[in-house]
Amino acid sequence: MQMEVKFLSLGEQSEHGRVLVARGPTSESNIVASVLIAHHSAPVTRVNILASAGYSCFQSTRFAEGIVYIGFGQFVFVVDLYLGEVRRHQLDGYFGHLYDSCDLENLNSRIAVLVTSASEVLAFDHTGGLIWEQSPLGIDGVVLHDASAGRIRGDGEWDPPGGWRPFSLVPESGAILQ
Repeated sequence: MQMEVKFLSLGEQSEHGRVLVARGPTSESNIVASVLIAHHSAPVTRVNILASAGYSCFQSTRFAEGIVYIGFGQFVFVVDLYLGEVRRHQLDGYFGHLYDSCDLENLNSRIAVLVTSASEVLAFDHTGGLIWEQSPLGIDGVVLHDASAGRIRGDGEWDPPGGWRPFSLVPESGAILQ
């Protein structure tokens, strides 16, 4: 499936077949960001992100087998394009990064996307379901470096600025390897 997923500039208009809304738990309704999902360059869906999602320095998208992952504010939003629904997962602190098999070459085949926040890692399967989450791995940022059959390696920042400590996780469960 030839899909393009991108953040639009604030106020940028787009043609689209449907509009979905990604929000946090409060009633703030101002649109702070929008993501356009296109199939073969033809706009299909626009996801408007509301202010209740929070704010963050980082934002990112990934597409995996009919599921769009949007990291923004204090959430990762999982958009099922077939069902036309948006599920939200609140993060512990701000959104950090999204990783898939293009970023981590030997990622466990059960995992479609890994999400990092200020302090944790979440693993999602190919249906957009949460497999596991692991925290605390830091207090001001978590990054992943590589994956192998038996571990996912990364660093968490515990003493900003620059106080990074390495960690390794079991891909199947998210358990911390000692």
